[in-house]
Amino acid sequence: MFVFSVKTTRQRIWTAVLCVGVLLILLLLAFRPAASATSGTVTAADNAARVQMLATLGYEVDPAGQVREVLIPDEFDDIFSAYNALQQQVGLDLEPYHGKRVKCWTYTVKNVPSDTPTVVHLYLYKDTVIGGDVTPLKNPSQIAPLIPRETL
Repeated sequence: MFVFSVKTTRQRIWTAVLCVGVLLILLLLAFRPAASATSGTVTAADNAARVQMLATLGYEVDPAGQVREVLIPDEFDDIFSAYNALQQQVGLDLEPYHGKRVKCWTYTVKNVPSDTPTVVHLYLYKDTVIGGDVTPLKNPSQIAPLIPRETL
């Protein structure tokens, strides 16, 4: 049988507790996910909420958006995998929605030069934003993630 004894003072105990607390806080800060304008759960149940969300990102849009239903495929092909990688840049991920039907809202962006018409797509599942992009209509290959407008 082993006996271990330690002679200590209250000051040493409080110092040890304080050090452990600071270490836990630093670990929590180090491993938290990166924040982005669209990461986390954003609910946009009605048109006004969607337009307001886009306004907070710096996009002035025509509130007369168009909606269509989109099926997220069960297995991603190369194109959809690349699109999901675009979503992951801002903390969103379409993988949990394999096989789900989602709504795609399309809004015309008004605060861009008239020679570069641009649209914003918002993908919603049960009124929660799960994805989105900014697409210039003249060059759709320059699709960008849904990030604040000043960073584009």
